[in-house]
Amino acid sequence: MAGFFLKRFANAVLVLVGVVTLTFCLMRFTDGDPATIIALDKYGSTLISNTVIDRLAAEHGLCDPLPVQYFNWVRRVLSGDLGRSLRSDAPVWDEIMQRFPYTLQLAVLSILFTSALAIPLGIYAGVHQGSFVDRMTQWTASITVSVPDYYLAIVLIYGLTVKWTLLPSYGYGSVAHFVLPLAVLVSSRVGYTTRLVTSTTVDLMSADYVAYAELRGVPRHRIFFVHILKNALIPIVTHLSLQFLMALEGSVIVESIFAWPGIGKCMTDAVLGRDFTMIQGLVLFMGVLIVGMNFIVDLFYILMDQRVQVTGSRVGV
Repeated sequence: MAGFFLKRFANAVLVLVGVVTLTFCLMRFTDGDPATIIALDKYGSTLISNTVIDRLAAEHGLCDPLPVQYFNWVRRVLSGDLGRSLRSDAPVWDEIMQRFPYTLQLAVLSILFTSALAIPLGIYAGVHQGSFVDRMTQWTASITVSVPDYYLAIVLIYGLTVKWTLLPSYGYGSVAHFVLPLAVLVSSRVGYTTRLVTSTTVDLMSADYVAYAELRGVPRHRIFFVHILKNALIPIVTHLSLQFLMALEGSVIVESIFAWPGIGKCMTDAVLGRDFTMIQGLVLFMGVLIVGMNFIVDLFYILMDQRVQVTGSRVGV
């Protein structure tokens, strides 16, 4: 078990090294000279000269060879220094930490609402196959997973804000501001999760150990809670953790539409403003977050599923 944990940790470190390297390369090989971009943002096109560009390049270490720039950047990253925003001149790390709680609120609430809706519906539909609830659940799930987030957001804004003025469509400040962004994030995730819970429940109900428990006369409620629900939670929790990461990643569209002050909106502003240091920091931050979450999910899966046997480099059941 310890060997497996160490191997997974080593793999996570290698992925992080790849994320750091790829982030650096993408920012260095994009169209346009970084020093010129900085000069344009700071002074405008009429006030810049080659002298100004050379001075800014020297200040940001852009005159050094690429390997030197890379190792200097890695050294700063390891010390917690992600640079300073070209637009606000504030430390990138401080900007991310200021914005991330807003994104985290949306992601956590979306997963809580998704779980509260999808798990009971999926289990009921799986236990009562062919029932009205099962058919309606599958029909609704098919619709919700087919509607893009941006389209649903526009429809909700038009119907509930423009036409009836029931809810605010942008900003942050009250409970009402959460309704529309959460409705968009939850809708598609409920569909995917309900389908997974239903199919998992159906598969487990037809498992041999469930049939054996019924032959032994084990009460149905005990079969459900001990043999079905307990084993169904393993793929469900794994799925929800991935949905949580997708909620963080997908926040770029939702936050931009609803002007939510999270890291998704920050990323959009950084791209439009050509703030490459902010983009670099945000990509690195999200990469570290995703790798860390995947590592935690792997460990959680091992601890939850007693059938898992760690053999070599792969997990076998």
